[in-house]
Amino acid sequence: MLLLHISDIHFRFNEIIGPDDPNRGLRNDLIHDVRGMRDKIAGNVEMILLSGDIAFAGHEKEYEFAYEWLEKELCPAAACAIENVFVIPGNHDVDVKAEAGPASMHARASLRATAADKLDAELRKWLRDPGSANVIFKPIENYNRFAARFQCSIGPYTLTKDGTIAKDSAHPFTTRDLKLNDGSVLRLWGFNSVIVSDLSDKKDEMLVDPAAAQIEREDGVTHLVMCHHPFNWLRNGKPFEDRIDAVAKIHLFGHEHTLRVDEGKHFVRIRAGAMQPARDERSWKPGYNWIDVSVAEAEQKRSLTVKIWVRMHETDRFLAVPDRNDNDIWHEQFDLPSWELPTAMPPGSVVAKPAKTPAAVPEPQPAAGRIEEVPMTPPVPSVTLRTVTVKFFKLKEHEQRRLIAKMKLDRDGDRDLKDYELATTAVRRASDGGMLDVLDSAIEALLSQGGR
Repeated sequence: MLLLHISDIHFRFNEIIGPDDPNRGLRNDLIHDVRGMRDKIAGNVEMILLSGDIAFAGHEKEYEFAYEWLEKELCPAAACAIENVFVIPGNHDVDVKAEAGPASMHARASLRATAADKLDAELRKWLRDPGSANVIFKPIENYNRFAARFQCSIGPYTLTKDGTIAKDSAHPFTTRDLKLNDGSVLRLWGFNSVIVSDLSDKKDEMLVDPAAAQIEREDGVTHLVMCHHPFNWLRNGKPFEDRIDAVAKIHLFGHEHTLRVDEGKHFVRIRAGAMQPARDERSWKPGYNWIDVSVAEAEQKRSLTVKIWVRMHETDRFLAVPDRNDNDIWHEQFDLPSWELPTAMPPGSVVAKPAKTPAAVPEPQPAAGRIEEVPMTPPVPSVTLRTVTVKFFKLKEHEQRRLIAKMKLDRDGDRDLKDYELATTAVRRASDGGMLDVLDSAIEALLSQGGR
């Protein structure tokens, strides 16, 4: 399974609006390298992993640009469907205007003043109280509208009257399951380390969601964890570090603009480097990573093989960063518990009906001045929760609401949901109710009519 790991893109509003964007050529080099590496590795990218700092100042226009760049350039170059993007927030994804509000300022001051050994308990209270939690998540609303397109938005828990977490509740983290070559699961975890964040962020002051320290072992599941801030930036990071060292095989981080692979006995820890670091940094070295994950079995023993291609920009192209033995590919291998793919379906299982295949869409054409190679496109996807979500967000908000009402996907209490929360929840309800095909057809009809 081939993964593309990118971090710290830093799309800056006052730069991306003009042809003199100082990173335009750099992005062109990246797209060229992605195409070349895809041919060299001989595989299409299964998932693009963005470990934070997509924007520079959390501006809505920065996210609009980011989505268009992903859809029209990076995903076609990687032969990866747009819905196969997995994203977490970084400190630059915080809206600098929203964080300046008095409620947000007082929340940060209160949490930062809490003793480290009491932080997780205090955070649990904040994440379960609607008023307090909304203060925490308000500064990343623009980010969440972007992440919602990939079903990766995060938010506070919604509790029922008896104190349990509601079925349609958001979570302060995001997760996704991928199928490895032997049928086992690679589970992606994306954790939020910008619960408190502002321009004065320092090491040992950031906070991570307490759920990050509670990942459970599960038969046939290998864990990959993403968090923007490395452990040395997290005040409550010790329990998180101890847990994922014991349970997760692959750890991905951003924020620190270095290209490093830390090889452990039971795990590998990878920093992405920055795709677009600040030009005045002492060592301006843009970078990103390719990661291939597979399971091998020999003499009834299972092992996880992780191959990493670390790429770094030099002058006008990306080059390999070799391992300590001067090999272009970093090889890591870890023992896995014994496991066999179930041969029979468990009682009560239902065979899913084949999803219809939507009509093929025209391949995006390169913009003027861009690389002219025609990228290989991924197979046209079947109708899934994520393909429908991507389409649903192409509708205007009033069109979404009209369709939600028409298909009876609304519920009592939805008035408390934000626009992007209502959209993602409605698509999940359609999926749970076996109505994805119907919703997909309705969206296609609206889009073909120009949204009328």
